[in-house]
Amino acid sequence: MKKILFFLLGLAFWAFPVSAETITVSPEGRSLTEALEQCADGDVIELAEGVYAEPGETFPLTVKKAVTIRAAKGASPVIDAPAFQAAVRVEAAGVTLTGLEIRMRRTGIYAVGDELTVTDCRIVLAEEAWRTSSCGMWCGGIYRMTVKECTFEGCGIALAGPPLSERSQEVPVLTGLFEVGEDEAYFTSHTIENCTVNGKPLFYAVLQETVEAPEDAGEVICCGCGEVTVRNADVSDCSMGMVLAYNDWVTVEKCKADRCGVFGIYAAKCGGGVLRECTSAGTNHGMDLRASKNFALIDCEASDCDQGLFFSHMEDSVMEGCVVRRTGQGYFLAGGAGNALWDCTAEDCENGFNLQKEGETLMAGCMVTGCTVCGVRLDWTPTVFSGNRIAGNWVGVMCYGEVAFEVSGNVFEENESCALYLRDIAYSRFCGNTFTGDNGSNVQAVGTMSGSLWAGNAGDMAAAEGAPWAAE
Repeated sequence: MKKILFFLLGLAFWAFPVSAETITVSPEGRSLTEALEQCADGDVIELAEGVYAEPGETFPLTVKKAVTIRAAKGASPVIDAPAFQAAVRVEAAGVTLTGLEIRMRRTGIYAVGDELTVTDCRIVLAEEAWRTSSCGMWCGGIYRMTVKECTFEGCGIALAGPPLSERSQEVPVLTGLFEVGEDEAYFTSHTIENCTVNGKPLFYAVLQETVEAPEDAGEVICCGCGEVTVRNADVSDCSMGMVLAYNDWVTVEKCKADRCGVFGIYAAKCGGGVLRECTSAGTNHGMDLRASKNFALIDCEASDCDQGLFFSHMEDSVMEGCVVRRTGQGYFLAGGAGNALWDCTAEDCENGFNLQKEGETLMAGCMVTGCTVCGVRLDWTPTVFSGNRIAGNWVGVMCYGEVAFEVSGNVFEENESCALYLRDIAYSRFCGNTFTGDNGSNVQAVGTMSGSLWAGNAGDMAAAEGAPWAAE
């Protein structure tokens, strides 16, 4: 019996070291970068007072061991990361960060290691100039994270699936960095408590049947819930103002999400919902919906955003009565099916409406004006395009890809370069359209038109009735 006991104690000794090493670092002495290169699982790295920045540190500060990184007693250390770099990249499982101030100009904490614990930390966007694409915490495909007593200023928490890899070609992705997230536990297995965003509560609710978010929330994260309601919340100056994932039904009304680094309002993997009278200004993606069904965006508005209103892999959803102004991409739809754009407006964008490889789509009763590149781009997207007004753009409408387009009853006015550009289309119909005052060509056709039909067009097109519009 004694021999067996001695053997078990020996195993315990090798599995769990008797004592971990405490490594002290400072801006004037041993660097945090050096300590991270030399540490072992279970070690504690203590930061003395001061600012940890280049050239003394190399960013991102990459954590590959299960260590604790904490402020020394009485110290308030600051990690100050340069532009375009993450401040701290957590790759190991079981890492703890506590008592740190992290100033970032791209990402504060980039986490791909499970069971991360972050307590009593302050994460802040260091300079407003670096807001676009900035994120306080990117949590990419991790489980069982704990975030407590933390403050976020000008940023927040973004939850996602794993970083992109070869397998990602088969699943919805976002931002060129991560998968949307095929496992609900990427969103629901965490503990987030007593945190603030811009001085307001960070609201995190998971696996509840009914949720109503507080109006004073600085960020809203609701995942794996039944019915979620958010009204009158202002989640501006965040990273993702709202993260709504794996919910059965979402209702978001009269909410604001301005100046968010990644997305203003984000919904993914949801069964359906309504966004009504919501606004976003100066945000990367104003309202971004992905891999969901049965959504309606009604009377929503995005202005001065990189991308305004965004559908990716959406099904049977509609944007109705929405407005985008002064955006890069106004409305962007890709990879979905059965969606519609109804009575929507795009003003003074680069591309007003950009539809890429969608299934059959309806776009009707919309107005597109003043777009500097193209009013409407229909890329390999079979579209019923009817009753729209396209005026004062550089190019009015571009249709291309070997799919069929139904273009009828539209008004093309005073487009600068070309009202309607066609390339390699298949068996399409162009009927009852009016072309007036376009300064360049009314219609340019390149490639194969595959027997397309022209009838009943008017205005500057009248003289061309019956023309075959063969390829140039």
